[in-house]
Amino acid sequence: MSPTTLIILIVLLLTVLGSGVLRFITVKYYWGERGAPPATGEARRKQKEDELRMREKQIEYVESHPRETRSPDFLDNRKRHI
Repeated sequence: MSPTTLIILIVLLLTVLGSGVLRFITVKYYWGERGAPPATGEARRKQKEDELRMREKQIEYVESHPRETRSPDFLDNRKRHI
């Protein structure tokens, strides 16, 4: 076998092997013990409502607990209240 043919064969073999590993990881992630396929229909709608509700709580928390910023003086690293 010529060196060129050997290189082409190795590249093709590694490409097929890499594609197989990628496919295996994808299937394992979506349908394995880590998770399930992406939600559809009613489950997706409920998930979106839950996320919006959680985001609402986060916004309320941020409004009631303002951030403490750093002093504009470079050498003074203490936090100050707004």
